[in-house]
Amino acid sequence: MPDPSVSLVLPYFNEERYLAETLGSVAAQRDRDFELILVDNASTDDSNAVARRACAAMGAIAVVWLREDEPGKIHALRTGIAAARGAIVATLDADTLYPKDYVARIRRAFAADGSVAATLAMGRPTGADRASFKQRLESRLWPRKCHTGGFGQAFRRDLLAAAGGFDVGRWPFVLEDHEIVHRVARLGTLAYSADHVCHPSDRRTDRSHCTWTLGERVLYKLLPGFAMERYFYRYLAGRFTRRGLSNLRLREKTWS
Repeated sequence: MPDPSVSLVLPYFNEERYLAETLGSVAAQRDRDFELILVDNASTDDSNAVARRACAAMGAIAVVWLREDEPGKIHALRTGIAAARGAIVATLDADTLYPKDYVARIRRAFAADGSVAATLAMGRPTGADRASFKQRLESRLWPRKCHTGGFGQAFRRDLLAAAGGFDVGRWPFVLEDHEIVHRVARLGTLAYSADHVCHPSDRRTDRSHCTWTLGERVLYKLLPGFAMERYFYRYLAGRFTRRGLSNLRLREKTWS
């Protein structure tokens, strides 16, 4: 079969409560020129059974089943991306709903401008079809910074590889979604659109155990591009090390 235009990579660990609905939103895509790569990151619940039931009802969608036993989302992402055939690789989260035109908007963003290295969807509550005023303002003020999570990121696969991909040796911490955008943005532009959104769950009411502080977040936005290397790999890495914010923190289901 010909290679798909888009590879959707969805890693999961113990997501039996959310996977079926997320996969249902993938199955509902109007643009079907994609493959779905599912990466089980050594789940211990019924996630696999839930995923297989959901995919069995999808119809003619190419599904690739992978397993990555090394704990950590970053390892699962690397495994999934290594198997991707699409010229575009999009990372999905297992607790996020995707509008029916999600794949179509990704493809249009890359087709409209050959300089685009990544297109980023804003996270909005279910039912909201446009980014908030704050999100739109931030993307205009700082167009070369990341203003969304790994639930809504899509990359040109060749530029993602040229940037080094997800690399635990370089960045073993949380916020791997912002760090990878930093590297990819050096190779092209970032595409934001007010109507390119998706809908993450609101289960993490308290993210303090796995994210940056307000001061660190403000610095990220305000520092110029030439300071980002020092910011990530000297300043933020040191602070994250002292606080124990390895990528394994993302496996902690504090809401359970």
